[in-house]
Amino acid sequence: MSFAQPLFLIGTLAALIPLLVHLFDRRRPREVPFAALDFVLRSQKRTASRLRLKRLLLYILRTLILLAVPLALARPSFGSGDTVDTRRGLAATTVVLDTSLALRWSDGTRLFDLAKDEAKSALRDLSPEEPATVLVCTRAAQIAAPLGFERTRLIAAIDDAQPGFGSVDLNQCLEQATRALDDSPLPNRRIVLVSALTQSALRLEAPPPVGTTAKGEKLKPEFVVRDVAKGKTLGNRALIDVHAEAAPQLGPRAWQFTFTVRNFAAEAVRDVELRLEVNGDVVQKGFVDVAADGTAQKTLAWRFDAKPLGATRQGGETGGAATVTGRLEADALADDDARSVVLSVPRALTALVVNGAPSSQKYRDEAFFTDAALSATGSPVRAVVRDADAAWREKLADYDVVVLLNVEAPPAEAARGLREFVEAGGGLFISVGDRVDPDAWNLAMADVLPRKLRVVKTAVEPNAPDAATRAARLTQVSLNHPVLAPFTGRAREGLLSTRFFRYALFEGDGTANAAQTEVLGTMDDGAPVFLASRRGKGRVFVFASTVDRDWCDLAIRTSFLPLMQRIAAWLTGTLDEREEVKAEVGGQVLLTPEPGQSPAWARAPSGAEVALTALPDQQPRQLGGQTQQFGGGPLPEPGAYVVVDAQGTVLPKLGFAAAIDPGASNLSRHSLDALTDWAGEDSVRVAGGGGPQSQTPMWTWLLTIAVLAFFFEGVLLRR
Repeated sequence: MSFAQPLFLIGTLAALIPLLVHLFDRRRPREVPFAALDFVLRSQKRTASRLRLKRLLLYILRTLILLAVPLALARPSFGSGDTVDTRRGLAATTVVLDTSLALRWSDGTRLFDLAKDEAKSALRDLSPEEPATVLVCTRAAQIAAPLGFERTRLIAAIDDAQPGFGSVDLNQCLEQATRALDDSPLPNRRIVLVSALTQSALRLEAPPPVGTTAKGEKLKPEFVVRDVAKGKTLGNRALIDVHAEAAPQLGPRAWQFTFTVRNFAAEAVRDVELRLEVNGDVVQKGFVDVAADGTAQKTLAWRFDAKPLGATRQGGETGGAATVTGRLEADALADDDARSVVLSVPRALTALVVNGAPSSQKYRDEAFFTDAALSATGSPVRAVVRDADAAWREKLADYDVVVLLNVEAPPAEAARGLREFVEAGGGLFISVGDRVDPDAWNLAMADVLPRKLRVVKTAVEPNAPDAATRAARLTQVSLNHPVLAPFTGRAREGLLSTRFFRYALFEGDGTANAAQTEVLGTMDDGAPVFLASRRGKGRVFVFASTVDRDWCDLAIRTSFLPLMQRIAAWLTGTLDEREEVKAEVGGQVLLTPEPGQSPAWARAPSGAEVALTALPDQQPRQLGGQTQQFGGGPLPEPGAYVVVDAQGTVLPKLGFAAAIDPGASNLSRHSLDALTDWAGEDSVRVAGGGGPQSQTPMWTWLLTIAVLAFFFEGVLLRR
């Protein structure tokens, strides 16, 4: 038992008054015989026992009244832990409420709900003369409100608090709490820390906070610790990473996802279910074993042309943005059991391959190798091969890419159709050959070509005895471009070892289209080989040699198949493999939109909106232009975010996912001995731990007993 106002216990001495009165009443007067009263005395003897019982009850009731009133004013209470210690006198108090991810842990009752009850209980334990404030410790820097005596406002602040999704800096919050106490004239300072005491939130290597009195003297506050975990070990496992990559070996538009699972508990876990969700639908399941305090990886795959999602869904046959989530079987902290990634899934592409030099011998056919590459396993493109005459009768809008292989300059109507096709967003691939007349092409398609054609250069005749050694070779390739990004290491050597016997030369970079053109590869003489450019909404890619074996041997190199597939994908925009956005809950996000896009908001899974603003720094685009970057935050919760512009139009390629910091999932706790060593043995006490019932006030019951005793005393006196 403890007392909030122990000085009122002096009033319990008043309970001796009925006893003293009783002792005075026991003095016997001298007896004087009186005959007339003998009859009355004999009658009283018959009721003497009843009168003695009545006097005894009156004595007890009066004693209870005089004892209960001062005890009630002293405000006694029973509790499972120590209440606020008043032996030092009145103290200014700051209640620090931890809101870190650990407080979302639940074994039936969420720790944060217990924490709020503990914080309110700490306020109720204070004397009315003690000023107090509440500091809700979040990831963002907080400043405690001024000390005051209005408990209702402080309790409302506790009720409005919500747990976060990351770590908090309790050291900084304790510093702020100490600064708030410096404004108090009282000599004693107290900080009530309501927390799960996780090691990620409180760093004991940092010195404890020390306040300053009005005279400039250093004063260490008293720490009252309310451990909402009640000493329990908070076991947890979490998904801490996901890596997504294309898996062409599994088929076209297939991806595989490698999830990393971390077990923070001291016991191993086995057969934990891991579900793969695509746009909210469970498409794959697996099981994973994780050693005690260890990690494990699990890989699950999915083809986005599979039918269960439906052809009209995002990520289905039509492509688009898809949200892929790995979700572990839920434990006591379910918030870190899921991790998401937002993919730009390429749609199924169609290519019109225009064969400028057909041949009955398939190995000499201009389109043979290209058709084989685009039709190979894992290719996102379905190719339709036509000769030039048939191709110009096709409706180009039905295709995503037009591939012109050694084709003569198109007639005027076909040239106009190609220009409109590219301007509207189509992709155009051009390879040269003996049927490509530079002057005719410049006349028909100069405004589409990255650079004007000039002449054809012969490095060596293909049939010459020393052709293999005298052939021209690639010396420089732009590996930072999406088309050529995979060609590193041995793959790069396979590309650079290509032998060129003939190739086209282009006009210099002073032409009108040069500003929008990028040279992706050059010969040993500096002549461009790969040229990429943008025209309107579309793209153009030119190869300075042939895609058969007439002018070079690229077609029989291992690099040819992935090169052609990636060129086709880039021409349709599906290869714009944006840099994966790494975003954490509570942090900022940085987005790079396409030209003309102006994102305004990032919408969280719960519907909360985060404003996005343009940043002053400019980043160069791949083709020499500039684009504006946008940023915003803090991000309030984990999961997939949808980005919209000011008109509410969704910008799917800018979607991203925010993840929980893996460090916050480590719920290892500090021991109370460690806290005592940190702050000093004379500065740390433990209180609470039992929720709202940990302190049971008794003074109201004592007042009730006093009132009832007074009532029954009156009843006895009337009889």
